[in-house]
Amino acid sequence: MKLLASDFDQTLLFESKMKIKDVESIKSFQKEGNLFGLCTGRSLKGVLEPSLPYQLTYDFYILLSGALILDRDFHVLYESLISYDLVKDIYTFNHQQDMSVVVNDERYKLYKKKIKDFGGIHIESFDDLNVSHVSALSFHYSIENIEQAKHDSEAINKKFGHVITAFHNNQHIDIAPIGCSKGEGIKIIRDHFHLKNEAVFGIGDTYNDLPMLNEVHTGFTFDYSPLEVQSKACHIVEHLSDAIHIINNEYSCDI
Repeated sequence: MKLLASDFDQTLLFESKMKIKDVESIKSFQKEGNLFGLCTGRSLKGVLEPSLPYQLTYDFYILLSGALILDRDFHVLYESLISYDLVKDIYTFNHQQDMSVVVNDERYKLYKKKIKDFGGIHIESFDDLNVSHVSALSFHYSIENIEQAKHDSEAINKKFGHVITAFHNNQHIDIAPIGCSKGEGIKIIRDHFHLKNEAVFGIGDTYNDLPMLNEVHTGFTFDYSPLEVQSKACHIVEHLSDAIHIINNEYSCDI
């Protein structure tokens, strides 16, 4: 049995659509007795709703950059939260950049600018949340400000890195409690299924996927991924389905 952990945005989902060849390859991979699951910064609702039209089911969920990990039946294998006060401190430190938080699998958006993005509930202030903890938070920038997002993620880690980790994710910054990452999530899932490391594969497209690519035995990324990410992958592919083809044929690692 083999396991493939996949990022979601720009890996499986492209502008709210999935590639039919990828979907068919995933279903065949699972039918042959293998495991396919997600490793993403998104919430559970954020991955289930776009997957419905394709009738995809997942064998595990590494969500919110590793802050929430679920089995195929949505039982919690691991969860870590961030305090409301800490979120407010980070928001103030980052100049009140447009931000979203996840609470009980619902995404709340505290935006001052108009940025195109996926669903959620708009709120006017932190007081509208009325909670003691959140599951995750993210900052959102325009596509033209990817370098600013990278700079700000580094500044957040320098200031708050003893309690959280900020992951640069293209024009976003995803923040998880300290000790959480896609790589740590892979360890939990690997142990949950009692798999040897050589049976574990991963695929992703950007910087926040580096912890996953560093942890899996064989990692895949794309020809459109940043060079730093490509340097950490064993194989550069055009489509997720290509990665599954390589896994099925047991090709050796290129690096």
